[in-house]
Formats: sequence, C-alpha cells, structure tokens
Amino acid sequence: MRSALARTSLLGLARSMATAPKRRVAAMEVNLAMNLEDAKLYGLEGGFRHAGSSCGRHVEKLYVEGRLQGSLEKATTALFGGTVKHALVVSGFYVLHDQLQGATGSCETDGPPGALAVVRALCARGVQTSLYCDAHNGPVLKAGFDAMVEYYAANRPAVADRLRSHCRCVDVPDGVDHLEALKGALDNAWEQTDEVDALVAVERLSEPYRNIRGNDLAAHTEPVDLLWPHVDGSSCGEARRKAGIREDAVSVGIGDGGNEVGLGRVAQLDAVSSLSPGEDFCALGVNGALRACDHPLVATVSNWGGSALEAAAHALFPAELDDVEAGVERAVLEAICAAGSVDGKYVERPLSVDGMAWEPVHREFYEMLWGLACDS
Repeated sequence: MRSALARTSLLGLARSMATAPKRRVAAMEVNLAMNLEDAKLYGLEGGFRHAGSSCGRHVEKLYVEGRLQGSLEKATTALFGGTVKHALVVSGFYVLHDQLQGATGSCETDGPPGALAVVRALCARGVQTSLYCDAHNGPVLKAGFDAMVEYYAANRPAVADRLRSHCRCVDVPDGVDHLEALKGALDNAWEQTDEVDALVAVERLSEPYRNIRGNDLAAHTEPVDLLWPHVDGSSCGEARRKAGIREDAVSVGIGDGGNEVGLGRVAQLDAVSSLSPGEDFCALGVNGALRACDHPLVATVSNWGGSALEAAAHALFPAELDDVEAGVERAVLEAICAAGSVDGKYVERPLSVDGMAWEPVHREFYEMLWGLACDS
C-alpha cells in the first residue's frame, strides 16, 4: 500500500512539474492582452497593469473574440519545438509624420525589438534565421541587430557568436518584383541555406495597408505580406514559390490593433468590426488585416508579443544560449531611436513605444515576463 501511495505521489509530482511551464506560459499570454480588471471580467488569472483596456485599443476583446487562449503555447511549440530549420522574421511599420523637420516618415519603435527577441530565441536553438530588411524599415532593423550583437559581445560572447553565425540581415531592394527580389536576397545572404519553412511577422502592416487612422500606406509598405494566407482562403503558394519559401511553411503573426499581418481571421470577425480606439481613429471594418496565419498572437504592444515568444521558448524548450534578463531590450530601443525610429503615437518622445515610456512601463513588463519564464 505504502509503495502504491508513493508511486501515486511521484506521478502527481511529475505531472505538476510537466504542466508548471505551461501554466507560466498561459500567464504570460494573459498579461500580454489584459490588465487585472480585464482578466477578472473574463474569468482569467493574471493581467499586467498597463495592458488591455488600460490602453484603450480593445486588445482584450480581440483576444477573447478571436478565441486565442492557448495561442502563445501553440505558436511557441510550432517555432521552437525542433522542426523549423530556417525562419524569415519580418517587421517594420512605417509611420508618416510632419512633426520632425525634414522627415516624411520613419519606422515605428514597436516591432523591431520584438522581432529581434524572436531572432535571439531562434538562433539560440540553432535555427537559421533571416531578418527581412526592406527599403523603408531595414536601416532601423539593422541598427537594432548590430546593437544587440554588440551588447552580447560585451556581456555574453557566445550569444554574439551564435547571432553572427545563424542570422543574416536580408536586404531586399525596392522598385522591383518584391518576391523575386526577396528570393535573390536570401540566396545572396547565405552561402548554403535551408529552404525557409517558418514565417514570423511582428507589427507588420497587412493588406489593405491602412493605419490606425485609416490612411493608405501602400506606397510605404512593401508587399511581403503576400507570403501569408488571405482570409478569403485563396492560396499564397505561388507567392511563396516565387520567394523561395516552402509552401507548407508555418506562419505566425503578432499584432496589437488588428491591422497587422497574421491577424486577418480575428480582425474580420463581425464581433470586432466596429471596434475603434476612439473618434479620431478608424474601425477595424476599415483597416482590419486581410492576411491570416497559422498562429496569431495579440499583445497590447507587439514588441511584448515577440518577447513573450522568447520567454515562452525558454520556459518550454530551454536552451543554453537563452537570455534570461531584460538588459538587451533597452540597448536595442536606444539604438533604433538613434537610427530614426519613432513612437507611432508621439513621434517626438525618446525611448517610447505606443505612447508608453521605457521607464517604468516597458522595463516593468520585461522584468515580469522574465520572472515568469525563469520561475521554478
């Protein structure tokens, strides 16, 4: 009897240990989309005080109406579970503005840091990673990547070496057939390459290419979103073949408003079509994404979604070269701001993303996130 009880207790302990990382990932997911009051309203546990309805962009409603519970674990498993060999990571949302003298627009601060977090996690697991750099946003992404490598060269040289060996900034020229140019850029970037079998978009504007105010940004947005499936069910196979992407490549899309690549099946729901951040902004029925994905993620700030993928990968599939502290995030943000990246809401604010300053908002989020990732 005592032996049987012991076996039962050990079995229960093993099951508890096996599910603990998943519970932490579930907590990360709620913190991405909701504050404490939102979570209570929907009967969920968790919530980050600056998330969800605190920002007034209805991310919590996208999360609920899109039935996205479990989405972070599913996306993490798809990307980091050991089957992906070569990932293309895409970001860069072009912001039009007239507040900065001599500038017509620039890359938003939301997107590149989150994309680089995904790059770190992929490279840490030996995945060949291509960072998409277009004419409009590429300089900012490359500045962020260089700052990230420099940070690790001074703090963890092995991580810097892995980033150099496993990631390439893929420069795609403008003014040509974009998908053919992408294929050529991928071929040029790597001496020997596996075919791209995973696509990750972090805060990348989707067809119909309209921003939060409903303005048409098609002229400032290269159509890399054609690699993601359309919500009408039409195939993107031809586009993927042209770009050298596997037709069955797994796809992930991270966004915070519903007009981003990958969020099409959420943004086109009747239940969210009238959602708008306010009277000065358009409803999702106007700018809602038309490009979907296998694994959509919503976050109050898209950068947080990319970092949550990195943190969830550490919780579920830990790797020796993971970074388990948030120090690099500030270094990257400083670098992209120096390269011309701006807050999409307040272009004149330094070290700010989506209208929220690094101190204390983003610092607190990253500390909370890595606390969940490393809790045992």
